[in-house]
Amino acid sequence: MSEPQVLFVGCDKGSWQMRGRQIGRALGARCTSKPVGADWQSADVIVLVKRAAETWFREAKASTAILIWDVLDVWHQPIANQRAAEEHIRDIVQLARVLNVRTLIGATEVMATQLGGVYLPHHCRLGLSTGLVRSQARRIGYDGSARYLGSWKPAIERACERLGLQFVVNPRELTDVDALVAFRGEEWDGWACRQWKSGVKYVNAIVAGRPILTQACAGFSEIAPTGLTIERPEELSDALAALCARDLRWRAYDQGRARAHDFTLEAIASRYRRILRSAVRAAA
Repeated sequence: MSEPQVLFVGCDKGSWQMRGRQIGRALGARCTSKPVGADWQSADVIVLVKRAAETWFREAKASTAILIWDVLDVWHQPIANQRAAEEHIRDIVQLARVLNVRTLIGATEVMATQLGGVYLPHHCRLGLSTGLVRSQARRIGYDGSARYLGSWKPAIERACERLGLQFVVNPRELTDVDALVAFRGEEWDGWACRQWKSGVKYVNAIVAGRPILTQACAGFSEIAPTGLTIERPEELSDALAALCARDLRWRAYDQGRARAHDFTLEAIASRYRRILRSAVRAAA
């Protein structure tokens, strides 16, 4: 059987760039944020990434292709971060049913289970490799938009100052820092963020060989990077001191050496290909 013609459709930054453009190109698929009629008509399989199922609802509904919906980051943030689990699940399942979506892909195992789909983690940042452990920790890094930190940002800055550490937002390379943090504050926190947000920051921490301090969430428990979880800013000083201990940093390095290959673009694209092929077989 010949390979199906696959179309990835989505828009925006972040998850679409990784889960749409990068994965799609690795699979040899057409990837576009401006699909035209010929795209919808020629594809055998159409992957709707993020909120593409809403944006191109009419086109997807009219298509005869096999529809896959990669539902990571599908809810509107921050306005929907505080919605109840039942509301999130109901809306996605109903829309998938109307569109006759064959497979839902979840960004966490929890999400996949609750939606009756399959789980696929993010791949790591392109070009990332495991960095050597320095004798003494000097820098704590955060990768992402600082607005998501909310009140955690000044609290981290104060804790780092007390410990004689430098706090760096968006370091040029993750291996330029000795340990990482990942927090979501105030309106950027909530049930969906804790249970459905992908573990991409934890994947990157593993591959970089750096321990990470974060809040309890599905992504952390499922990806299982070397690190610690806290819930209150008052815990930061002690937690950062523990995070910077040399034995913990060496453990993160060893984990990176052992697991980095599991999160390469090629490894995750291979898993994505198996999901698409399974959907095609089921529809035959």
